Amino acid sequence: IIGAGMAGLTVGALLARQGRRVLLLEAHDTFGGYAHTFTLGRYRFCAQVHYIFHCGEGEPVAQLLERLGLDQEVRFHRLDPEGFDHIMVAGQRYRIPSGLGKFRDRLLRRFPGDALALHGYFDTISALGRELDVLPRPIRWHDWLTAPLRFPSLLRYQSHTLQRLYDELRLPPRLQTILAGQCGDYLLPPAEVSLLLHVALVRAYDRGAYYPEQHFQHFIGSLASFINKQPGCMLRLRSQVERILTANGRVVGVRTGDGQTYTARRYISNVDPRRTLELAGQQAFPPGYQKSLQYEYSCGTLNLYLGVRGLDLRQHGFGSFNVWHYPSDDINAIYKRQNQAHDFSEPWLFMSTPTLHTGAPGLCPPGEQILEIVTSADYGHFKQLRDRNRRQYNQEKQRLRDHILQLVEQRYVPELRRHLVLRVMGTPATSERFCGAPQGNAYGSALTPKNVRTRVPYATPLPNLWLVGATAGNPSIGGTVMAGLELAEQLS
Repeated sequence: IIGAGMAGLTVGALLARQGRRVLLLEAHDTFGGYAHTFTLGRYRFCAQVHYIFHCGEGEPVAQLLERLGLDQEVRFHRLDPEGFDHIMVAGQRYRIPSGLGKFRDRLLRRFPGDALALHGYFDTISALGRELDVLPRPIRWHDWLTAPLRFPSLLRYQSHTLQRLYDELRLPPRLQTILAGQCGDYLLPPAEVSLLLHVALVRAYDRGAYYPEQHFQHFIGSLASFINKQPGCMLRLRSQVERILTANGRVVGVRTGDGQTYTARRYISNVDPRRTLELAGQQAFPPGYQKSLQYEYSCGTLNLYLGVRGLDLRQHGFGSFNVWHYPSDDINAIYKRQNQAHDFSEPWLFMSTPTLHTGAPGLCPPGEQILEIVTSADYGHFKQLRDRNRRQYNQEKQRLRDHILQLVEQRYVPELRRHLVLRVMGTPATSERFCGAPQGNAYGSALTPKNVRTRVPYATPLPNLWLVGATAGNPSIGGTVMAGLELAEQLS
């Protein structure tokens, strides 16, 4: 298995449990992909994951842990069901609770004049969700014969963006912003994101938003440890695969940067499909398959990692939930301003407090807290700046860091900077370097209607090579775990 991200760890652990001999080759000095944990002094931060779904009974993450016998060792804390996400729009707070009906009723009480549009939105989300729940994976040719009767909503809305639904329902701007308040979870504005993807994410978090009780390092480390303990299995770090070797239409081995060659009967790539194509050589794949991988990547993020001392963030509106900040009601304009004009004067912000999600130690010294702040950013802008002038790149990072901190001080935590023991900023170029994400992408292929309708399949034209991950599968921890479960079942 090439790459020990979440999908690679999932399928590797499941195959190891079946008695297969499994070797995972990971280029980084740690495992987990975007879910890996890094240390800065006395502080530990998860690279880019803040909360996850699919952890409830019978859901993919819970299924994985049960099959591996880790369900008692790895447990999850459920974020506040009365408001696991708080949407702040121009100073007004709106809580998203578990239960779409409860959320709908809250909004009806607050916006009674928009009852017709609100019912239309929630009815559409529910109808699409019911059909997504029973949609076969993979879809076979005979499924299309009954699709008009079984999946009328999916057929109608498969090419819709979220904004198109808003426009059809004539939702007012403030409700559009609230209902798209979690759009940082797919890093696209309503005008670009697939409506089906929005539905899948909203309903997944509606069933429960979770954080590992002993943090992400313990969760990911438990999977890696399970693999290493199985007979004939190993996870090798600092093993960059530089070439996938092919002959006679099959993979015959992989070669790493230290000159080692490894062979197996089956090969699974947990790296980006386009990157996998490059590793094997495009000539190994038919032109039609090469064309199918010409998707655009999702955008990247600015990540601000903060260590806080002498301040309780609970007294400033934070807790066992996340806070989404929007300066105005036009999310489409905010994304365009940041990602195209590189203007961060009034950014949207996602703020997470992992030390308030669980009381388990391990992230920072006793009595201190961690605050993580995220917003979207264009990879090309920061990559060009870093390549052209590293000093200017670092100055721009510092300028943006200080500006974001000033905004947070003005609107949420007065004098925050006086209480910061640590402040570190990462850009999309940082994500490419340390997480191996092409163009610093956060979710694989951009989650537009086209890319959601035509996900990259697990199987490739090479009969002993499979793909798995955010693009060949689904984005997010819950999505990649589900992809790993599905591929392991196919291979069994």
